[in-house]
Amino acid sequence: MATITRGFRADRDSTDRFHARPSASPVYVNLTDKAFLRLHHGYGLPVVTQTLTILGRRPGLDELNAMHALLKAGPLARRVHRSAVPFARARWVPADTALPLAVDPGPIAETDALTWANDQAQYPLAPDAGFGWRLSAVPTTSGGMIVCLTKSHAVADGHAGLMAEAGLVDPGLATQDGLAAEVSRWRELADGAHRGIAVARQAVTELRRASHDPAHRAALRAALFSRAPEPEPDPRGWREQSAVLTFDAAQWKSAAQRDGGTTNTLYCALTADLLRRCPLIDNIPPVLTPAVRILRETDQPDSNSFTRVPIVVQREWLDGHDLTTLRAVSKAAFAAVATVGSGVLSQPRRMPPDLLDVLPDSVVHRLLETVPITVGMCSNMGVLDAFVAPQLAEFAPSLHMKRAVVQGIDVPRTERQPVALATWLSESGGTMHWALEALKPEMAHTAAELADLAKKVARSWGLHPTQIYTGDTNL
Repeated sequence: MATITRGFRADRDSTDRFHARPSASPVYVNLTDKAFLRLHHGYGLPVVTQTLTILGRRPGLDELNAMHALLKAGPLARRVHRSAVPFARARWVPADTALPLAVDPGPIAETDALTWANDQAQYPLAPDAGFGWRLSAVPTTSGGMIVCLTKSHAVADGHAGLMAEAGLVDPGLATQDGLAAEVSRWRELADGAHRGIAVARQAVTELRRASHDPAHRAALRAALFSRAPEPEPDPRGWREQSAVLTFDAAQWKSAAQRDGGTTNTLYCALTADLLRRCPLIDNIPPVLTPAVRILRETDQPDSNSFTRVPIVVQREWLDGHDLTTLRAVSKAAFAAVATVGSGVLSQPRRMPPDLLDVLPDSVVHRLLETVPITVGMCSNMGVLDAFVAPQLAEFAPSLHMKRAVVQGIDVPRTERQPVALATWLSESGGTMHWALEALKPEMAHTAAELADLAKKVARSWGLHPTQIYTGDTNL
């Protein structure tokens, strides 16, 4: 897998590039991992990623069990080890437990695939304890099956998820070697001592900062001493709305080239054009936050190795279908990308990382600042053909795509986060899959409304959807 410079390239020339090497170093829980773990602890809402496949023919239980066994033997099967040594870092270690394969009796119509997948996305996961993923399936009325792999974002971002799914294609990659580094007691003691000194120094630095910055001082005081409750859930109100539009890949690439861009540039333009339909954007330029992967090595076992970059998309670029300018601006933004773990969720108020890592979840959660703008998220997952499990590829897949879902989001909670539209792009079988999640009611009150808006935007760029899936969320 190539180092990521724009979106996510998942094309794979040979499985040899993916053979895992035992990690020389422990895989420590980084700030981004910890931010996603915090969501599972009740401070915010958990985020899960999904790989969704619709099959024309129905695999047997043996094939599904074989997939489950490979996933259980691979890098998704991890848990958090917290050292008894004060200040020593938590790390990911192999887990020997997993949630069982879940096969619903069904059957359901293929058109209900996304609604069913939304239900799977709401299943509670416990990534700290090793229950960070779940494989589920349901038969269809047409004689096929829908298969869904749901993963906590704490366990796997897009890159880590593909590393796990590579083990379905080549069982030699279904290994936990990257998590198996031995850590001696002396090494833990040294880590704790080193970190203890770092935390003390960073605490002094923060006290000095607070003494000169009244706003920061007030934020620290509120985080340490306030006990503001989380908003009460709204069980009968609006929920996250989902849509997936598919396009002929050749048509997509031709349209991108025609307007001076790439597959990814057109994706960003479509997302920005859809986002500006949200009333919260009004007359300001839409702001996108594409995901960029930062990889030290192609097979690194980190759970999360991505960061996001803001891109302000001028409305005149969209009106004039000017992908050339958008591409140039995007490339400049990607070249100036920040490090992993430096975002507002991972590192609130730019606090020192070691100090943040030892603070209680509740304190870090209260340090989070409200982002003053409404944004759209883009995650380009690239070409997925080489990552389709043979247990699925043999049964006529008509859809194979990736996306993410926020568990339990409702109006009281969506008001506290800035994302109105979250999107993913992936390609498989000569088809582009544009997956959309409305995370604010102002973006779309229903899945049908979201799909209709997206269809109109796509057609304005000369693209014609070949299939549209919509899904509601039931809690």
